[in-house]
Parts: sequence; structure tokens; C-alpha cells
Amino acid sequence: MILPLIAIFIIALFSSVFYNPQFYDIIKDTLYLTKPIIAICFGCYFVQMFNNKRFILKALVLICFITSIIHILTIIIFLKGEWDTALIRYIGGKGSDFEAFIFSVFVVFLRKKEFDLFSKRFKRWFIVVVFISITLYLSRTTFIALAIFLISFYGFTQINKKQVIYLIGVFAFFVTFMVSLQFMDIDRQATGIESFFYKLQMAPSEIFDSEIDTSDHSQLWDGWRAYEAKKAFDTMGNEGSLLPYISGMGLGGLVDLGFEAPLGESDLQFIPHIHNGYVYVIFKSGVLGLLFLLFWLHSLYAGIYKSTPAYESIMFNRIISGLGMYLTFSTLVITGIYNMGYTLAILLGLMLGLKIKKESLLLKNKHI
Repeated sequence: MILPLIAIFIIALFSSVFYNPQFYDIIKDTLYLTKPIIAICFGCYFVQMFNNKRFILKALVLICFITSIIHILTIIIFLKGEWDTALIRYIGGKGSDFEAFIFSVFVVFLRKKEFDLFSKRFKRWFIVVVFISITLYLSRTTFIALAIFLISFYGFTQINKKQVIYLIGVFAFFVTFMVSLQFMDIDRQATGIESFFYKLQMAPSEIFDSEIDTSDHSQLWDGWRAYEAKKAFDTMGNEGSLLPYISGMGLGGLVDLGFEAPLGESDLQFIPHIHNGYVYVIFKSGVLGLLFLLFWLHSLYAGIYKSTPAYESIMFNRIISGLGMYLTFSTLVITGIYNMGYTLAILLGLMLGLKIKKESLLLKNKHI
């Protein structure tokens, strides 16, 4: 399951020989590209330390419940004055795919009679508290994560005639909603729920509209993801050969933004990391790396088609498939598995470890 990610790193390492990157930039990219490999392995082998696999599931639910309470209380305590989306996100955080993931696992699987992990009272409180916390993130990515996880865990992404009809219906609703937003006159400086709708309205242009005036900060940040991706391809094109497209710019390769952008506490013209994960992988390891990434994502998703009589094996197959579906989306907007956080990679490792543990037990019982 990690071989495609290792291949991407090896290609990037090989490509860096043809350029002259700084040693510091090589180290940074090494950390970026090996982080998911290490995190998945850690999660997978961490599970093996426990004989009771349900302990891991119970611990994840309790951690999610506690973090949700902390998130809600933080907003209640520090939010003063009127409802302001930007302020709420600044106080409470910009999203939590962890809460969306655990909430979905709990709703679809862990609250059922097959798992006697929690009391009925706790189940009700968990659903209410975590849902409120997810809502208060006011995050497009988190809401989409929740939708993808629920659809995947219920098995609707296993393609057949019935599921295709469901998915077409969901897709049609989503497209209709997004198109209707484009006809609304929403003020960029709006507060409250209107500012959240503005972010939804701008989502397509953030990803695809790279024609912006860099001196206009409102245009720049609204189309930043698309601009980054365009400049990555421009940087590769400036090399004057096909090599960057085949095997990338390698470890230490930097995207030339064309101007010094105010990023964080400093102005930077050359950056090692961009939001679009597909373009990021192409920039570091070329089309070869992209093919390995697509193969890896498909391998995760394809787990939903594995047939097994054991309920828990079905559960883990759907969970891993759902993670693959979400990573396919999140790679487009927040770098996916190469995001700077560790959460998704560790969760994927934990789920793979639990799946391996369950299937090993089934195989052992079969032989007995």
C-alpha cells in the first residue's frame, strides 16, 4: 500500500540530480514526501501492539468527542460580538477531517448492535456534539469530507445501476447549488453566514481561474490555488526540455511565483509546496509520479469491491475506500496525503492495521 508513495519519492530523488537545488530545500522536500509513508507505517504497526482492536476504535471516538467539546467551548468563550465567519474560523480552526471521519465511522458502523462499545446516552450525545463542532468549522472541505465519508461508508460508491442513480442525483444537486451561487451578488466583505456562501461561490475559481491581477490582493487570494498551479507549470516550462514533465523538478525544486507574495510572516517568491496535490506531484516527480499517485488512490478506492462475509472486514474495506475517495478530492485543494498535517495518513495506517489484524484472525480460524 505504500510502494507507490515510495516510487514517487525515488523518482523525485532521481530528478534532483539534474538540477542544482539547495541542500535545505532537499531536506524539506524529503520530509514532505516521506511523511505519509512514515505516518501510514506508524499507524499500521501501532495497531499491532494491541490485542483488542476495538480499543483503538473506542479511543478514536473518545478523542473525537473530547476535541469537539474543546472546539465548541473555545468558540463560546472567545467569540465576542456578532457572528463573524472569519473570526470563528480564526478562533476554532479552519476544519477537521478527523472529526468528519470519526463521526461518519460512528454513525454508519460503531453505533450499531454489532459493536457494543458505548451506552445509548453517549451515542446520542456524541452525534449531537460532534455534528455541532463540525458545523462550527464552517469549512467547505470538512463538509465535503463528511459527505464523501458517509456516501462511501454506506456503500454508495460501489458502482452498480442503483448506486449510479443515487450518485447522479447527488451530483446534480451539488452542481445546481453551485451554479445558483454564481448568480448571487454576495459581498466579499460580508460577515456571518453570507461570508461562508461567498467562499462557496468562489470555490471553482480558486481551483481553475489563474488569470488574476497579482497587485489586487482580493483577486490574488480568491484565485491563489489556480495561480500556484499555473506558476508551477510555468517554472517547469522555463527549463526548455521535456524532462521536468516526465520526472519532475525533483527534491528541492521551487515554484517561481513571479513576484514576492506575502505568505505568513515573510514575502516569498520561490515556494516548495502548493495546494493542488496533483500539480505538486507532477512538479516534484513528473507524469511518472502522477501515474503512481493515481494508481495508489485507485487501490484505496477499489477496496470497496472486495467481498467478505465478515461484517468488520466489510467495514474496514469501506472505510479505506472512503479515505481513498476523500484523498482523491482533497489532493485537488489541500494536497491530499501530502498535506502538512499527519492526521489522514495516521488514520489510514490505523485502518489498514485493523484490517490486516482482522483478516489474519479470519485466516487463522479458517485453518483451525
